[in-house]
Amino acid sequence: MLRATLLLLLSLASALPAVAAPRFALVRITDIYRDLTSTHTMLAEIQKDRAEILKDERAVHLRNVLEELKQLQSQLQAKRESQVDDAIRKLAQQYEIKRQEGQTLQEEFQTFDAEKKKEINRRMVVSMRASLAKIDETARAIAREKGYDAAFDASGNSNTGVPILLYSKNAPDITKDVVARLADAGEPSGAPTADAPPLPEAAPGVAPPPEAAAPPQP
Repeated sequence: MLRATLLLLLSLASALPAVAAPRFALVRITDIYRDLTSTHTMLAEIQKDRAEILKDERAVHLRNVLEELKQLQSQLQAKRESQVDDAIRKLAQQYEIKRQEGQTLQEEFQTFDAEKKKEINRRMVVSMRASLAKIDETARAIAREKGYDAAFDASGNSNTGVPILLYSKNAPDITKDVVARLADAGEPSGAPTADAPPLPEAAPGVAPPPEAAAPPQP
């Protein structure tokens, strides 16, 4: 009886259609985005816009005032051992007035600087999301056309910094296919050049005015 049951199960198993193993593909989204010509163009524009902040008249005026403050401070320091007279009092008064002017200009520039950087960062995010959406859409389409059950980003990291894809064995990489189709759609890639600008950090600020120097003692 047991033998007959086993034979029946084996015959049923052999009659069932074989189930194909799932097919997976890899795509390096970060590499594709980094090499897009539009990405290099966007980074160059951002670098230029951030550099323009320091050329604004507010920044120029502030730097001039800070330079005047340094000169006044040097004059006061040179007279530190001198007896206080009307000339020294006048110099100290000029320094204090200029220091207050510098503080006001610094606050105005910081407000302007923050607003401009916020706008620049907003444009950067919008551009980045648009490019990543094109890459994602193209990768999905190619994976479907090639009959893959899933496609994974081989260049992404989790929130903890650990790669999302820890291991793969002989999984096909469709990155080149995605790059080629993007180029056909008007999104070419260009190999990074030596002078290609990196994603810039925040534009350097202008140093705050120095504290008021103590007037020379008699």
